Amino acid sequence: MGSFLNTIANSFSNNLIVEQRYQMILEGLQTTLFITFSAAILGTLLGGLVCWARMSRRPWLRRTAILYIDLMRGTPVLVFLMLMYYVFMSPLKATGVTVAIVTFAMNSSAYIGEILRTTIEGIDKGQSEAGLALGYTPGQVFVRIILPQVVRKIMPVYIGEIISLLKGTSIVGYIAVVDMTRASDLIRSRTFDAFFPLILTAAIYFLIAWLIGMLLNGIVEKRRTRSLTAAVILLLLWSLGSIPTVMKHYEDKTMTETVPPIFRQLEGKSVGVVVGSIQDITMTRYAPKANIKRLTTLTDLLASLENGKVDYVCEETTVVVANPQIAEAVDTIDAGLPPMPISACFRLGNTELQEDFNNYLTDIRADGTYQTIHDRWFAHTDASSIPVPRQKGTGSKLTIATFPGMLPYNFICHGEPSGFEIDLLTEWANRRKYRLEYLVMDFASQIPAVQTGKADMAIGGIYMTEERQKKVLFSEEYFESRIMFYTRKGEGYKLIIND
Repeated sequence: MGSFLNTIANSFSNNLIVEQRYQMILEGLQTTLFITFSAAILGTLLGGLVCWARMSRRPWLRRTAILYIDLMRGTPVLVFLMLMYYVFMSPLKATGVTVAIVTFAMNSSAYIGEILRTTIEGIDKGQSEAGLALGYTPGQVFVRIILPQVVRKIMPVYIGEIISLLKGTSIVGYIAVVDMTRASDLIRSRTFDAFFPLILTAAIYFLIAWLIGMLLNGIVEKRRTRSLTAAVILLLLWSLGSIPTVMKHYEDKTMTETVPPIFRQLEGKSVGVVVGSIQDITMTRYAPKANIKRLTTLTDLLASLENGKVDYVCEETTVVVANPQIAEAVDTIDAGLPPMPISACFRLGNTELQEDFNNYLTDIRADGTYQTIHDRWFAHTDASSIPVPRQKGTGSKLTIATFPGMLPYNFICHGEPSGFEIDLLTEWANRRKYRLEYLVMDFASQIPAVQTGKADMAIGGIYMTEERQKKVLFSEEYFESRIMFYTRKGEGYKLIIND
């Protein structure tokens, strides 16, 4: 029991207290609440409009409403969110939070509109006729007779819709909005603790959902104390996110002296990084006052750069060296940092597999195989035309966590993992007669997958750092790369180093 409590205490300290990481959760919570309630209000108003159009006597208006409802129901919210961010609302230069509010409001309005319509149609028409006979106008009949009944009848379903909206906001991290879920991901990418941040996030979502239900039910049932209590707690939770964070408002003078000059020019600039990557860690450390946009893939980063969502992208030299099309579309500026080693990682204690892979790397460097594999992928102008490496092993199975985020380094080709790293793994597996099974995931999930035993090893552009070495074993490096900044073509002059 004592050991368990010590583990919980250490997790609490490491995930929340160290570097005041709890403030990331509080800020994410504030964003989640703001998006949820703003989208709920806007979605309810739009839902009323959809309901009115759906019940209109004008055929074209009814058909338009039906088409709108079908589009919202038939399009996955994540896909719709990405379309709104990168396509439909891109010319407006809208922030990610604004896009999220509009997207979730539109999606919810389709369901709320149908909830309202079916409830209204279920009310006896005789009540409307009686109201008109008493001298009420149609508007007065609706407000005084129909609407109160509608509110009482729809409330259980309406609460469920708002709670679904709340839970749906957990995907806004895909458009670089740091909500509560994304804050949890950021903490996991620092601590590599797959348990504590997720449990904490789930508990907070449960608490918010319960409070929303308590608030709305209290309003309908006219239980003022109950609804007021829920409102005050929600307001308090929201206000906690306004506490200034060390990362944004405190500058470590001793660290500033060693910061490469280019990072000093990024204050207030928007910089895109892959969440949990070494670039993310570097930007957080050296340019905490920059507006860091954390996205999931390189594709999202480049799309954000092209559409003006970010001013710069912090990535690796490998991307432009091996991709002429990308190199022609961007300007690059070296970050002024030393090369970083990239390695495979294994669960702590699994020294046997680590040594086996290290011996393999020594062998292929000695016999020239490594150089052959390297040249196959980095000297070719079209990596997607290179055949996907094929396995021949029939022995024991190894599960590999991988992040296919960069062509030709590691990418998906014809629905299968391919690229330089996959070729290295396949050659190893064929020599040792292993059978490889890949778990394709986002970058920040690779190390937790190894820690929790979901994967035997991870290989997906993972830099070896001191903090990560405390969590997993690393192989010898098999590649190294440098950190660079990308700008839109012709805008590289904006980052001029003034020593």
